[in-house]
Amino acid sequence: MYDEIIGHENLWREMLGSSYESVKIAVHCPENQVGASFKEWLTLPDMGLLVSTAFNVILVNLSHGSASTFLPLRSAPPSSLHNRRPVAMINDRNIHWLRVKLRVNAPLPSLYPSWDRYVEDCAKGWRDGFVFRDIAPIAPVDDATISVVDLGTP
Repeated sequence: MYDEIIGHENLWREMLGSSYESVKIAVHCPENQVGASFKEWLTLPDMGLLVSTAFNVILVNLSHGSASTFLPLRSAPPSSLHNRRPVAMINDRNIHWLRVKLRVNAPLPSLYPSWDRYVEDCAKGWRDGFVFRDIAPIAPVDDATISVVDLGTP
């Protein structure tokens, strides 16, 4: 993600505004550092488009009080979006992120508004084949649904 935010600095500075520097620090992990601090890692919606674009995934945020879908900004979608399941996350008790499974063909939360403004022409097809709608706030998740999310490397 660091390569993405540095490689397209002007775009991310415009999109993130005053959050740019803190997001850049959060995604940069020098060899001698374990990682971002608890308060820095994965702040949504700030990092939603960054994660989606860097990892080329459909990211769904189902946090308490908000819900958004983030699509990649610069990559062409795969030939079949049906094989591309969204990565759906919920922030449980503002402590940690949990992956949740969505039903097949479930409507997705509203598309994050900035996507339309910043998406490149080649990536507009990501929107095809999905139904977006407003989703009511999500109730807390019980501990039995916890799973680890590994997005791999961009």
